Amino acid sequence: MTTQLLIDADFVLYRDCCVVRRDHVWTNQAGQKVHTQSASEDEALAKFTQSVEGYVTKLYADEAILVFSGEANFRKEVWPQYKAGRASLKPPAYWAVIDSLRDAGKYRVVSEACLEGDDYIGILATRPSGTRRVIVSEDKDMQTLPNAEIWRQDKLVETTPESADHFWRLQTLMGDTTDGYFGCPGMGPVSAAKVLAKAGDPWENILEAYRAGCRKKPEALDKAGVETPEDLALLNARLARILRHTDWDGTHRRPILWSPEA
Repeated sequence: MTTQLLIDADFVLYRDCCVVRRDHVWTNQAGQKVHTQSASEDEALAKFTQSVEGYVTKLYADEAILVFSGEANFRKEVWPQYKAGRASLKPPAYWAVIDSLRDAGKYRVVSEACLEGDDYIGILATRPSGTRRVIVSEDKDMQTLPNAEIWRQDKLVETTPESADHFWRLQTLMGDTTDGYFGCPGMGPVSAAKVLAKAGDPWENILEAYRAGCRKKPEALDKAGVETPEDLALLNARLARILRHTDWDGTHRRPILWSPEA
């Protein structure tokens, strides 16, 4: 069976460009100290290629697909504050290396206009295929994908449909402050685990937790710009979910936002 790597190229290239980056301090004509950064495009490309080939060798892969984020992000339409606290500036040589990779044609370089690279990886990884696909990513949220093999922190993590849904529900309850969404008011990992350990329908248990949390902290609704605890739970569920192939409308090239079964 052919093994194909789906590489979170946003992360790997960012990291490798930072490795070869040089910081400079110089004094301008006004006597002010100015700090600038530079990077050799050739060095950055060589470092990135070395990283990719290292993954190919370590994971006995036949092919590496470099998945980058598109210029837009559908989650910002779902929640405008999504990742608002993250710096968007890329290190020197980042964009030039992407252009070089596309021109060289050694690897398949892919992106989708409205998707983060993570979501495009999720769609590709969960699409039925006779190819073995291994995700290369440090993003813990990849564990919300069912039947996935994920190379993370120098070890292979395998998910099941049950473990993936459990991890996604945990993130729905706890939120992710790094990504700018906050989950159920007052909910931490211990209390979230208790909610998911309850008997009955998991989504109904999540809704009940949100109702209880919003009774204690009603300001959470105003902060999120929603009217009900149910709306807040659905917002967080959609933000926490890495897209699967069933969450993608390939004809119109747009996500199908998750909704609970009627």
